Amino acid sequence: ENGVNRYPDPQQLKLKQELASQKGVSVSNILLGNGSDEVLDLIFRAFCRPQVDNVITLPPTYGMYKVLAELNEIEDRKVLLKNDFQPDFEKIHAEVDDMTKLIFLCSPNNPTGNSFSEASVEKILKNFSGLVVIDEAYIDFSAGRSWLERLEEFPNLVLTQTLSKAYGLAGIRLG
Repeated sequence: ENGVNRYPDPQQLKLKQELASQKGVSVSNILLGNGSDEVLDLIFRAFCRPQVDNVITLPPTYGMYKVLAELNEIEDRKVLLKNDFQPDFEKIHAEVDDMTKLIFLCSPNNPTGNSFSEASVEKILKNFSGLVVIDEAYIDFSAGRSWLERLEEFPNLVLTQTLSKAYGLAGIRLG
């Protein structure tokens, strides 16, 4: 036997243990996907009902949120970022209704490159009962801190990260 399985560990335990150690989180808080886009798609599928629920995105932002909303038949309520490329809490709050399940925050944002202020993100987290998904695909290039440090503080916080940017591992498709 050469120790190479035809089917790898379906729970990805060794990899999750390594990532948990690097990121300072529990293994139980890690979900691995075929790139971050698959993880984002799974979030739509798990928490939104087609043709019923809605999500909020903050353009200009990562275009895949719109694509996934359309694929999953979920209304995408767009709330433009303010002129300083920060979230507009009042406009976001005005768009939220009982069918709003997710708010997507891309921070550092793609394409603007800026991170959202901690105060504005915290205000959204504290005043929205649905899930706040912070996409940190570019966090390793930011002077700002990851929200991983505060993950336990907010039960409605979901973070996505990827190995394709900072590690240059786009080919392995791991998010």
